[in-house]
This record gives sequence, structure tokens and C-alpha cells, in this order.
Amino acid sequence: MIYELSELFYSIQGEGLLQGLPMVFVRLAGCNLRCDFCDTGYAWRKGRRKDVKRVLKEIEKYPCKRVCITGGEPYLQNLSPLVEALKSRKYWIAVETNGTIWQKLSIDWVTVSPKKEGTKFFKCGYDDRFLKIADEFKYVITDIKDIGFIDRRIKVPVILQPVDNDMEIARKIMEALKKKSQKNWYLRMQLHKIMNIK
Repeated sequence: MIYELSELFYSIQGEGLLQGLPMVFVRLAGCNLRCDFCDTGYAWRKGRRKDVKRVLKEIEKYPCKRVCITGGEPYLQNLSPLVEALKSRKYWIAVETNGTIWQKLSIDWVTVSPKKEGTKFFKCGYDDRFLKIADEFKYVITDIKDIGFIDRRIKVPVILQPVDNDMEIARKIMEALKKKSQKNWYLRMQLHKIMNIK
């Protein structure tokens, strides 16, 4: 299997409930939504073509058994060969997806980040099958009105992430949460941007 790889690097998870955990990030190229606020728009372009063995060789250079597969939109590519190879080597695997493409995979942690652009595929912006398997949902908030887009059926933690760590939006989210608290909603900033690291 050949993958279109945008980049591969070792850092800490900067977003969501896994913030602060060291991980090897495998960023796959391509996206089916291309949101105007995307902070990884460079991943939309074609990536370097690498087979599973070469991707594994790069991952194994780092002293970490946690891998996060992200994008772009990673589910545009067939993840099964990579996931199976990582599992056979005892890696713990996280994935972040916009939720518009379904693949049945053996993933340890699934983050679904629905976007309004995804409503052209699904009413709530993501495939409902993710409701049963996602460990967290993450919504990028560009305007306080975006809170109305959040699917109230979600039972797992819901991360409200102000776009580009915008403090004005963060304060508005905080006030909204104070006025009408939701037991599974959390305000989270992007830690890697605060620390100015990749």
C-alpha cells in the first residue's frame, strides 16, 4: 500500500483530551472539505509517496509507541494496512478525522472533528457510525454561533476549540459554558501553538 504522506514528526499532542502526551504524528495528504480556517492547509496538496514499510521505518526512529494519524483527512486513504502493521508492532494508535468518511478500523482513540462543510455529506457533518466509536468530538469555534452546530446527541467529551487560540472567542465560549453548562463540553486551547512547537 502506498500512502500520500504530508509529514511525519514527533511532538506532543496539542489538542483535545490527550493534550500533553508525546506522539508520533503521521499527517496524510488530501482533504475532502478544505475549510477556510484550516491551520494545516499545506496538507491538502499531494504528499510524498511512501509504502507501509517506509512509513514504519520513519515512525520507528522515535522513542514512542503512540502514533496519531491525522491530515488533511486521513480516511481518504485506506488506513487498514498501516493500522495493522502498527498494531503488530504494539503501537497505540489515535486518529483524527472530520467524520465524513467511514472505515472500520482497530483504533485505540478516535477524535471526530465535524465541520459545517461536512453537512453536504451528512446532516450533522459526520457519519452517525462515529457516534458509537468516537472517544471525543472536537469542534473548532470560529464564531460563538458555531455552538449551535454541535450535535447534542454526543455522549463522549466535546472539545470546544477557539480557532487560532483566539482569546475573544475563548472568552465567549467560557461565558456560554457558564450560562448553560453541558456535562461533557470542555473549552480547550491548542497547547502546541501556545508553546510555539510543531
